[in-house]
Amino acid sequence: MKSYFNFACAVAAAALLIGCAGSKEMQHAEGLRRHPDWPRIRAAAELEVAHHEGNTLWSHDAYYWPHEHTNGVWYVVASGAYPLNAYGDSIDMLIRDGGEVVSYSPRRDYHPK
Repeated sequence: MKSYFNFACAVAAAALLIGCAGSKEMQHAEGLRRHPDWPRIRAAAELEVAHHEGNTLWSHDAYYWPHEHTNGVWYVVASGAYPLNAYGDSIDMLIRDGGEVVSYSPRRDYHPK
């Protein structure tokens, strides 16, 4: 009985440590989402996706992930439910602090429109 209790405590402690530590990438992304410019950058990314894809419903429902912000340029990845969605199909964008989209590149050659 005592070994069962020790095992349960060890599992609970491990789960707590894993959950509290979190991923550095997730923490970095959350920090970028709290940046005062993020709402404007996300809006620019959403407008660019709507413009290129011709589908405002997709651009509105997509998930926008800020990966990096360096030297006044944001690296943002947009992913969502495409028609005939393929796993890993997403769009990489580089956006300046002012909202100007520098680069827009789907990750797959056969990206549906």
